[in-house]
Amino acid sequence: MNDKQERIEYLFNPGSIAFIGATQAKIKWGFVIFNNLLCGGYSGKVYPVNPGLEEVMGLKCYPSVRDIPFDVDLAVFTVPAAQVLASMRDCLAKGIKAALVISAGFRELGERGAGMEAELVKMAEEAGIAMAGPNGQGVCCPANCLYPWMPIFYPRGGGMGFVSQSGNILNMLIGHALDAGYGVSKAVSSGNEASLRTEDYLAYLARDPGTEVIVSYIEGVDRGREFFEEAARAARSKPVVLLKGGRTASGVSAARSHTGAIAVSEALFDSACRQAGVTLARDIREAGVTASAFVNRPLPRGRRVGIVTGGGGLGVLAADACADSGLDVPEFSAETLETIGALLPPYWVPGNPVDLVAGLDLSVVRPVLETVMRSGEVDSVLFIFIESQRSKGIRTIETGGLGFDVSAAWDVMTLQLGKYLEELYGIARETGVPLYVASNFGLVQEPGQDRSADLDTCRFEDVESACAAMRAMADYREYRERYIRD
Repeated sequence: MNDKQERIEYLFNPGSIAFIGATQAKIKWGFVIFNNLLCGGYSGKVYPVNPGLEEVMGLKCYPSVRDIPFDVDLAVFTVPAAQVLASMRDCLAKGIKAALVISAGFRELGERGAGMEAELVKMAEEAGIAMAGPNGQGVCCPANCLYPWMPIFYPRGGGMGFVSQSGNILNMLIGHALDAGYGVSKAVSSGNEASLRTEDYLAYLARDPGTEVIVSYIEGVDRGREFFEEAARAARSKPVVLLKGGRTASGVSAARSHTGAIAVSEALFDSACRQAGVTLARDIREAGVTASAFVNRPLPRGRRVGIVTGGGGLGVLAADACADSGLDVPEFSAETLETIGALLPPYWVPGNPVDLVAGLDLSVVRPVLETVMRSGEVDSVLFIFIESQRSKGIRTIETGGLGFDVSAAWDVMTLQLGKYLEELYGIARETGVPLYVASNFGLVQEPGQDRSADLDTCRFEDVESACAAMRAMADYREYRERYIRD
């Protein structure tokens, strides 16, 4: 690990923080971000800096970083751009190790801002300071309860690392990962990337033992060779899922005004990503959900998919989606079909997809799926269980007391199904045949519900998302095998 990588560690694991621009004026970012830092539970030392205040939120406030009588690891900047340079000089004198410049008003605003940004970079790099931003949202590291960023949002810890040139897209990517049941190792809104660039964060996250998969959003690269060399190195050790903005002429123009990014040819970029082993996503949701699929799940050994579904029509669509994704749906052997047939009604039609013929006996789900997973005839298994629409409320009153309200019984059935799936994920790890579940049950949380214990049961809202994940994981397995051979 080089000196730059060692300094990046202080962005996510600082022992002390100087917060430049801390305030109690609730309409300012200096309040919102400082408040997030405190409310997130960070246990290190925090030193607010504001020459106009003696105290901020109960903490002694200092006129400048130079006046803090203690060592400082990280400086967070929320002051206007015109004040950042002077504050950075104070930080240089103090010997800080990392800087998080959230302030905007630099290269993205044109020539004058670009000049200030260039001077800021020169100061930071000559002093060996790892500088994130400017014009970013901030960072988070849940393991350290560290949330010096704009959103009032404290995602739980997990194995997914994020780097995004857009703060809003970063939040959305994390949101999709949380919905899938997974948490965050580290996340950074890289902004203009004046000093630290996406490739630097890729190198850092690739070596981070707490990160299992890396998710990134970029709008352009200005050092293409360095970027793809680092992306390829990262992909050799763990999956890298990438979403790129600026694919069209309008997108290129928007990217330039947003972060000053230099966009490149879409075809050239796609080709380079494939060579580097990077998984490209088409939209925000696909990026977050596909990345989630890699966590705690074995890579498929090939492209053969076994499909088990609660309804025949869904099986047909799933077979089409697999074909569209370059996946195979093979025929099962007579032995496998016989084993499955013994579990299903006599009117079952043998084949792959396996149609459970809308049976209400959900106890057959586990043995059927286990049979397919242990058959040796598939590399992945897709289970589709889409709960039908249900009317809310009890209708028996309206019918004069006739009939029964069965909604509670249905809830019990789906709860039991969830337990079967927990067991099947264990079988997936045992056999090396990953299980993908496309289902709409259990996806909506009750207010305050904690899914932190639900880290092995990633579910996809639709068949297309599951197939995109299966294709991405099969592609990555093939890349890893080529890399090992080469």
